Amino acid sequence: MQNKGKIKGFFLKAKSYKLKANRGFALVELLIAVVLFGIISTFVILAYNRVSGQLFLSTLAYELALSFRQAQSYGVSVHQFQGDFDVGYGLHFDSNSQAKTTYAMFADEDGIEGDGLFNGGFGSSYDASGCLTMAECVSVFKLEKGNTIYKFCGVLQGDGGRDALPADKKEECSVDSLPSSNQNITSLDVTFLRPNPDASIKTNRSAGGVLYQSARVYVASPTGEKRVVEVRSTGQISIK
Repeated sequence: MQNKGKIKGFFLKAKSYKLKANRGFALVELLIAVVLFGIISTFVILAYNRVSGQLFLSTLAYELALSFRQAQSYGVSVHQFQGDFDVGYGLHFDSNSQAKTTYAMFADEDGIEGDGLFNGGFGSSYDASGCLTMAECVSVFKLEKGNTIYKFCGVLQGDGGRDALPADKKEECSVDSLPSSNQNITSLDVTFLRPNPDASIKTNRSAGGVLYQSARVYVASPTGEKRVVEVRSTGQISIK
């Protein structure tokens, strides 16, 4: 009887196989991976914060435009204020440093004979918490998440348009008027009164006879991005 495993006089020697353990990460490789992961995560977070900030600022600009539209809607319709139907409605902006995150909707109670101005101011008629008196103050809007009203402007005749270069603009603003020789303003009122959807645009300099063709309100994010809402005297409202 032949021996098992024997072929033609040779014995077969069983081969043994040893599994080699997979080599693990070296400490240097692990540190490099952690550093790369940290760098990528930082860029992702920064990009997310920037994009989310831009989206929130855009939303804020649209909300401001809707506030103008609401005032326009109230002004051209029969919207009662304290029992009076002959009322114009508008938005008021104040240069008070604490008002950079706040603006108010007001009712010009004298209607067609009204002055188109909010007869009040930040801190006396309203503050960030709301209306302090019901004399013309309707409601107060507050900006959130570090966004601010960078500046508001009355636009003079001869201005090159909202999209023009700064050198071609003619604005009287709460700060940084263009050109710099133009005077700064301390308040801006944009008012609407039926039956026309046109806007009455006045500042504290209107009493001296200064006329404006439009109003611009610039809002800014904490990271410096800006959007502008413009209301023309014809009642058109646009956003850039």
